[in-house]
Amino acid sequence: MPSWFLANAIFPITFSLWGIEARSTLDILVVAVLLYAVIFLFKKAHSLFLFNGVGILVLIYIAARYFDLYLTSFLFSFFFGFFVIIFVVVFQRELRRLFEWLSAWGHFSYSRRELVPEAAANQVIQAVEQLAKTKTGALIVFPGKEPIDVLTEGGILLGGRVSVPLLLSIFDASSPGHDGAVIIQGDRVRAFGVYLPLALKAEKLKSFGTRHRAALGLAERADAFVIAVSEERGTVSIAEDGVLTTLKKPEELSIRMHEFLRANLLETDLRKKYWHPFVNLREKIIALLLASFLWYVFAVQLGGGTITRNFDVPVEFRALPAGYVIQDVNPIEANLSLSGKTQDFNFLNAERLKVVVNVSEAKEGKQRFTVTNESIVNVPAALSVAKTSPKTIQFNIKKIPQEKAKAGN
Repeated sequence: MPSWFLANAIFPITFSLWGIEARSTLDILVVAVLLYAVIFLFKKAHSLFLFNGVGILVLIYIAARYFDLYLTSFLFSFFFGFFVIIFVVVFQRELRRLFEWLSAWGHFSYSRRELVPEAAANQVIQAVEQLAKTKTGALIVFPGKEPIDVLTEGGILLGGRVSVPLLLSIFDASSPGHDGAVIIQGDRVRAFGVYLPLALKAEKLKSFGTRHRAALGLAERADAFVIAVSEERGTVSIAEDGVLTTLKKPEELSIRMHEFLRANLLETDLRKKYWHPFVNLREKIIALLLASFLWYVFAVQLGGGTITRNFDVPVEFRALPAGYVIQDVNPIEANLSLSGKTQDFNFLNAERLKVVVNVSEAKEGKQRFTVTNESIVNVPAALSVAKTSPKTIQFNIKKIPQEKAKAGN
C-alpha cells in the first residue's frame, strides 16, 4: 500500500490519544520508542549521567527558543554542529551499540536462538570450579539476545559438545587457543581462542589482567554473560551489563548463571515470551513524557502553524523642523497584521507599536507618506508584517507665521 495513502487516508482517522490526532499520536509513539531504546542502552552501559548532561543542554536550548532569548539561541544554533561532533565522540560506544541493536532488531526471537540445555550449563559450572582450583585461566562466553560476531575477532571453529574434559583441554596451557575465549552456543562449543574487545573502564581493573579486561569489554558492548577465571588468584569473576563482579562463594556462579540463562537461553524455560508493559516501566514513562514534551515544543510551539493578529497602532511624526506644524492627519491610526508563532506574540508589547513618519525633509503643503516595514517600529524579530492598512498616510505641513511663533515664545 503506498505510503502517501497511509499518511493521508488512514492516519488522520478521527481517533486520538489525549485529544491529539492519530498522526501526531503515531509521531509521539515512534519518538518515544527511539528514546526508550536510547535510555535503556545508556542505562545498561551505566552512562545515564552523560545522557542527563545532554538533556540539560537540550532543555536550555528549548527554553531559550521559547522565551525568545536571542543570544542564547544564536550561540546554540551557531555551535550546533560542534555539539553534534562532541556528542558523537563522547557517546560513540553507546551510539554504536544502539545502531547494532537496531540493525539486529527482529533477530532476537527465542525460536531462532539455540537454547542451552540444563546438562550443558552444569558441565560449564563443574569445569569452572576445577579451573579455579588449579588456577587455570579461562574465559567463557554465553551470548545473550544481542549478536556478538561484530565485536569479536579470530577464533577456531569447533562445534564440540560441551563437557568438562573438553573445556579443561581447551584452557590447558599447552592448548594453542587457551588465552582466548570460548563461545558457548546451545550445547556446543561454537569456537575457542576468540579475542574479545578490551574494556574502556580500565581504571577500575588495575588489579586485573587482560583476560578480565576482555570479559568486561564484551559485557560493556553486549548483553552477553562472561565468566573469567584468574590464573593468579584462582578466583571466578562474572561480567554482565557492563559490570565485573568477583564471586566470593562457589555457589554464586550457579545462581548468577542460571538467572541469566532463565532470562535468555535455558532450555527448561520454554514458555513463550511476551512483551510486558510494566518491565522497565520508569524508563518507558520517561520516554513517553519526553517525546510528548518534545512534540509539544517543536510541533505546537516552535514548529506550529503561523497565526496572524491585527493591531491598531498610532502614527507618530518625527524630526519636524522648527516653525512647522502637522495638520489634517488621515488616518491617525494604521491597522497592522502581524504573523508569527503563538509564543512569539506572548512577548509582544502592542502599546509600543508605532508607524513612524520622518518629516525632516518634508516641505510645506499636502504630503503623502507610504507606509513600509521599515517605518513600523518595535516589531519583534520573530514576527513579520503581513499587511498594512491603509498603505498611505496623508497630512498637511504648514509653516507657522512669525508673529504667532513669536507670540508663542
